[in-house]
Amino acid sequence: DRILLGVVMSGDDHRTLGRGLPLDDVGSNDIELAGRLAELLARVERCLDTLAAARAVGEWMTGLHEGVRSLTETARDDAWQLPQFERELARAVESAGGGEGVDLRLADVRALLESRLGGRPTRANFRTGTLTVCTMVPMRSVPHRVVCLVGLDDGVFPRIQSVDGDDVLARRPMTGERDVRSEDRQLLLDAVMAASETLVVTYTGANEHTGATRPPAVPLGEILDALDRTSKAPVRDQVLVRHPLQPHDIRNLAPGYVVGDGPFSFDRAALAGATAATGRRRPVPDFLPEPLAERPGEDVSLADLKGFFTHPVRAFLRGRLDVSAPLEAEEVSDAIPVDLDALEQWEIGDRLLREVMAGQDPAAVMTAEQLRGTLPPGALGTRALTSVVAESQKLFARTADLRAGEARSLDIDVDLGGGRRLTGTVSGIYGSRIVSLGYSRLRARQRLMSWIDLLALSASRPDESWTAHAVGRERAGPRRALAGPLDHTAVDLLRSLVGLRDLGLRRPLPAPLKTAHAWAEGRALELMGNDKSPDEQAAREWETDPNNSFGITGEDADPWHVRVWGEQAPLSGLLAAGLPTYAWQIWEPLLTGAERVSGL
Repeated sequence: DRILLGVVMSGDDHRTLGRGLPLDDVGSNDIELAGRLAELLARVERCLDTLAAARAVGEWMTGLHEGVRSLTETARDDAWQLPQFERELARAVESAGGGEGVDLRLADVRALLESRLGGRPTRANFRTGTLTVCTMVPMRSVPHRVVCLVGLDDGVFPRIQSVDGDDVLARRPMTGERDVRSEDRQLLLDAVMAASETLVVTYTGANEHTGATRPPAVPLGEILDALDRTSKAPVRDQVLVRHPLQPHDIRNLAPGYVVGDGPFSFDRAALAGATAATGRRRPVPDFLPEPLAERPGEDVSLADLKGFFTHPVRAFLRGRLDVSAPLEAEEVSDAIPVDLDALEQWEIGDRLLREVMAGQDPAAVMTAEQLRGTLPPGALGTRALTSVVAESQKLFARTADLRAGEARSLDIDVDLGGGRRLTGTVSGIYGSRIVSLGYSRLRARQRLMSWIDLLALSASRPDESWTAHAVGRERAGPRRALAGPLDHTAVDLLRSLVGLRDLGLRRPLPAPLKTAHAWAEGRALELMGNDKSPDEQAAREWETDPNNSFGITGEDADPWHVRVWGEQAPLSGLLAAGLPTYAWQIWEPLLTGAERVSGL
């Protein structure tokens, strides 16, 4: 029922229903999918409840029958499987005889059904001249031209026989009793001796993740050792063939490299991939040799302007070319979390601050966070949430004087000239102060977005003295970037940013947010006598450190930037394309007097 809360209830005000939290981001196209998932979980829960209450063998088989009927479906050609399954369950009840009054545990039921539902060797039509697939059954008297043994991996063959606690004889085996591992060794010897012309044996020789060498099954290794000892020269290297893992590996396609005189492949797609991998490399052409045509003048929304300077290249690709970067699927961990990493703590803290700043009840926000499912269970989750809440409360309390009064939002309407206007809404206004509070450190994005809001509000309502306060969390305490009040230059500065946006919608603007801020900040320090080069400051944000082991990447690894400038593009290309000019045009007003950064 909790899954359907997002369909019938809104997530506003964090209203809960029992232990369920509504998530109102369920689209109309996903309602049917949500209903199917809810029904599936309800059937699974009903099946588990029935099996948990089962005691006698008849109750167990009835619960299994109902669970299979409600959770599975067979194709028309496989419809025979369900009646066969029902017959096996009925035979299991009959074989119990007078055991209806005996309580069975799950291990007992599993042992009861293991032999009935397990695979059984079938009769193979040997000596028909066609390919015969079978299990390793005794066939020492049936010779074959070619015998292929597949999957003789270490740990898989010979079979590992576990001792059944109810088997009294297995506790103290004696000579002459059945030994599964010895039987498998005999079956391997029989299969080897049955090959009259060719014997092919395969096993996994390397780990599929790390490439580390893996040994064959012990009996197969003993056969290779016996071949080396009984021949005049070692034959292991002559009979052992190591196949490359990837089908497009050029070794599969090189004549005589793997086996025989020709290539070990018939895959034309793999041939094309190998040819491309070994072909000549041509220089990557410019992404856009000439700027696109200028669009006719149109009104600009404040949200679009802020979105553009958050990521200029993404705004260009999406807005003008309708091109997207490759989507990276978020892997959902199936492990129960026991702690929160830095990113998870930031997500929770930022969500708490954003909700409380929007006027939500702090107690309801914390309850919703506990029901969201992102915290560790029990006391672990309480401890993690308490730590994040303490930091959030500290930020919230230290900014109480900035948030004096009631929060409000104001619409803006600025004449840009030429019949164009900038419209939108500025939120988070307390009196004459624009307050932006973030759980993370005070970074370039928060400062620039707060600055654009200040420009828009000052240009739209010039009769009031507006200031912008961007506050971030630091180890030594909250840190604030204070901008304003501005004079009559607000409209001109806003028009300059809109002009950069117009240019950035004609061609990719070489002004990545962090890199451009780092270059401009380095330039401002250079003017003050600092000996650090702006290019060096920008390189720290742009280039990815190859020796970094924490997975932290620079802006050169951004998928949008890779699509435009290529992988590991050097900073020199952005510098030549005009990064210094655009970075200084964006950040110069803030860094040369309009903004003051200090502790709070």
